[in-house]
Amino acid sequence: MSGDFERDLTKRVWTDDAFAEQVESNPAEALRSMGVEVPAGVKVRVVTQRRDTIYFTIPPARVRQSPPPTAPINQMDLWSSKGLFIWVVPVAAKFKLLALRNAARKEEDRS
Repeated sequence: MSGDFERDLTKRVWTDDAFAEQVESNPAEALRSMGVEVPAGVKVRVVTQRRDTIYFTIPPARVRQSPPPTAPINQMDLWSSKGLFIWVVPVAAKFKLLALRNAARKEEDRS
């Protein structure tokens, strides 16, 4: 890997059809095949953008079937990596995302 997790993931999805299918059906296993372990308690969903589709990511305001929140709505961070790759992540999960990205960099250091 190059040490740029987003670039490596994107390139692999673009060039390896079997991996592209796996990254949508079982992203944790697909990332593991790249040497990246998803931190415990983190769910990952990789969405390959389609040219004919518009995507809306709605941040969670409450757990379903629960009363409306009395505190401020759960904050989300929007990150961009070199204008190509977008992360939308709850603030509470930000450090788990950083751990995932650092795992990719450490894998490169071992190579």
